[in-house]
Amino acid sequence: MTLARMTGESLRLEFRRQVRERVLATAHQHTVERGWERVRVGEVAVDSGVSRPTLYREFGNKDGLGEALMSREAERFFAAIAEALSRHEDVGEAVAAATRLTLEEAADNPLLKAVLTGSRSGDAGLLPFLTSRSESIRESARALIATWLEQRRPDLVPSTIEETVDAVVRLVISHVVAPALDPVDVGQRVAHLVQALVRVPN
Repeated sequence: MTLARMTGESLRLEFRRQVRERVLATAHQHTVERGWERVRVGEVAVDSGVSRPTLYREFGNKDGLGEALMSREAERFFAAIAEALSRHEDVGEAVAAATRLTLEEAADNPLLKAVLTGSRSGDAGLLPFLTSRSESIRESARALIATWLEQRRPDLVPSTIEETVDAVVRLVISHVVAPALDPVDVGQRVAHLVQALVRVPN
């Protein structure tokens, strides 16, 4: 009986996950194609193959859908950064690769482009969700890089890790906001900074 209930609960959770992913994928497509202001919840429901009541139960309203859409994009973004860091043994090479990926993703991401382009043309619909998450995004970035650096360089004292991570995050964000150099060049500069900061004197 307990096993049956557990199986039923697992199926419900899996169904909910699939519904949520379909809705978010559709909302992503509509936003890229039309801009957030022209996204209609009813159309998202129809194109996702779910009922409007189901969509509203899951996301609450259009604002809830927008928040979930930006959260989903942030999760994907950090997963890509973690993968980029893990592919290199050398700290400098890993930081250069992750920085390059961050800048290229910021420039090429179609959803981010839609948000920023829309805000410049008067459609600021999704921009508040992005800016309201800015602090949590920075904190997530710091936590991700700090954990990685602690594992890669267990000899470093916590204050060195904290200062290094803070410098990296602030520097990379400044290049995201005001890009002026090639992502490869920025990656090398950030890597050199990290290598200097984590160098342990003999």
